[in-house]
Amino acid sequence: MHFIPTTKEEEVQLLKGAAVSNFSELIKIIPQKFRFNTDLGIGLPLSEMEIERELTRLGNSNASDNFCFSGGGVYDHFIPKAVDFISGRSEYYTSYTPYQAEVSQGTLQYLYEFQSMICEISGMDIANASLYDCASAIAEACLLAHSFIHNDIILYSATLNPQYIQVFKSYLTGQNIELVQLPEKNGITDLSSLKYYSENIAALVVQSPNKNGLIESWIECKKNMLDPKTLLIAVSDPFALSVLKPPGKCGADIFVGEGQSLGNPMNYGGPLLGLMAVKEQFKRKIPGRIIGKTVDKNNNDGFVLTLQTREQHIRREKATSNICTNQGLLALRTTVYLALMGEKGMPYIANICYQKAHYAANGIAGLENYSLPYSNEFLMEFVVKTTHSAADVINYCAEKGISIMRALSDKNDSLLLIAVTEKRTIDEIDYLIKCLKDFS
Repeated sequence: MHFIPTTKEEEVQLLKGAAVSNFSELIKIIPQKFRFNTDLGIGLPLSEMEIERELTRLGNSNASDNFCFSGGGVYDHFIPKAVDFISGRSEYYTSYTPYQAEVSQGTLQYLYEFQSMICEISGMDIANASLYDCASAIAEACLLAHSFIHNDIILYSATLNPQYIQVFKSYLTGQNIELVQLPEKNGITDLSSLKYYSENIAALVVQSPNKNGLIESWIECKKNMLDPKTLLIAVSDPFALSVLKPPGKCGADIFVGEGQSLGNPMNYGGPLLGLMAVKEQFKRKIPGRIIGKTVDKNNNDGFVLTLQTREQHIRREKATSNICTNQGLLALRTTVYLALMGEKGMPYIANICYQKAHYAANGIAGLENYSLPYSNEFLMEFVVKTTHSAADVINYCAEKGISIMRALSDKNDSLLLIAVTEKRTIDEIDYLIKCLKDFS
């Protein structure tokens, strides 16, 4: 973090400019009940040297040789050093909203290329310049469907990531939208339940691979919809789409996904990157920004903000969303990563994940007290059922330097979720299997 010095004289000038005499007077607008007045629990003040020493001590206490088999929406993929180097240039990590096209051509160009790549991955016509994360992107997709179809019911599968469900339920509060959950059967959406919903349906939201790691059929979702006007919102991991038929070719109207796995570290769960792409007819309902390519008076290529549909740019009643910015730096990292991988690199890595995940699943399924409750139609993430306490198994593995997690659908402390990326070696997978076997 950069050091920004402030003298006592400058502090006085700042307070004077704010028409207050001290800091307490500056924040008096905040009610007392919302102020934190107790001890922060971080000890006494330290000098810069002491702080640096303490942070070093804490950092050294982290285990550097742990093996991550956790997933659930955030994954430990390998990131080429070129991604860090390019995105670390100051003109990128300090850039802000490209309001003035004439001085923002670099930012506009990479966002345009980002949009183009997301369209290619998803099979859709138009992508925006990113959203906050997958969860909020789902909520924005639901709002789009509600606005376009003018129906009030959103159907969503029980196999959606439960964290996504929590977010869009909160996001859509007060929108006169009824959210209805479809049940799951054998780990995937029970599409037979669609026969009970034929009127006032705006959209159906289905994730594939879902919270259990299983692949769902968007084609079958579309076939089972009783109202052809109902929009299909397809949620997916972009890595999966490098080997699966993209949602745009499966009848989906809107694609949303999480871009963290494309060149962005796990970072303890954030920040994340929301992906959204739509078919042509929804272009004026898509939230956020769309970057366009044009030519100037000299016929030179140029990039511009084609559409900005938030309330600060157009009349509030015409706005599609209140999203204030895009995840620009993460979108840049994704653009660099996708450019490095190319159309052959992505499926190559996805296939490695697939092979290693199935190797791990077969090894674990052969252990006593462990089994696979669902089919083997998964790519890199799968659920394991155990007769032990899942929490106890997780704690035991953590002591052995392995990170695993409870399944997102676990209600009885008996399900584990294992994610295997290209970073995990066969030796590491065998070590995981041995730790599960040794637990007692």
